[in-house]
Amino acid sequence: FPALRDFVKMGNPVWGTCAGLIFLADKAIGQKLGGQELIGGLNCTVHRNFFGSQIQSFEAEISVPEIVAKEGGPPSFRGVFIRAPGILEVGPEVQVLAEISAPSHTSTKSDSAPESLEENAGSEKKVIVAVKQGNLLATAFHPELTADTRWHSYFLKMVNETSQEASTSTSLLPSEDLILSEKPKYDLPII
Repeated sequence: FPALRDFVKMGNPVWGTCAGLIFLADKAIGQKLGGQELIGGLNCTVHRNFFGSQIQSFEAEISVPEIVAKEGGPPSFRGVFIRAPGILEVGPEVQVLAEISAPSHTSTKSDSAPESLEENAGSEKKVIVAVKQGNLLATAFHPELTADTRWHSYFLKMVNETSQEASTSTSLLPSEDLILSEKPKYDLPII
C-alpha cells in the first residue's frame, strides 16, 4: 500500500474499476467491521457494495457525454455492475463522468445507516458511477467486460498526456544529456 500511495501521489495515471474505485477513494463506507485499507488520492466518498450483493449485479445503459465528446460513438455505454460500489460524494476537483438512477433498495446517505430511496418519492436519486480527478480515473462498473473500448481509449489518452507533460518538463535539459532510444515505458498498476 505505501508504494501504491506513492505512485498515486506522484501523479501517475491510475484507473480503478469496481474494487479499484474503492481503493482509490479517500473515504469508504459500508465496509465490514474494521474497514479496509485504502490507497486514497480520489477526493470522494464511496459506498462499498452500494448496489447490493452478487445476485443483485446488473447491466445498464449509462449516459457518457464526456466519453462521447472525446471518443465518439453512441451516447450511452453498457455498464456491467458486479456487486458494485457507488460514489456518494465528490470534492470540487472531481469531474463526474457518469451517473445512473439508484435502484430503490440502495442508500445514498454517506453514513452506514440504510435509508430507502422509496421514502424520497417524487425525486429521482442518481448515484455517481464514473469520475476523473487529475490523472485518476474510476468506474464503478467493468468496461473490460464489454466490446466497447472507449473507456480504455480515454484512459490511454490520459497516459499519453502524462507522458507528453513529463517529456516537456525534461526538454529543458541540454539535448546531449537526454538520449532516449525508445519511448518511455510506464508500469501502471492494475487494481
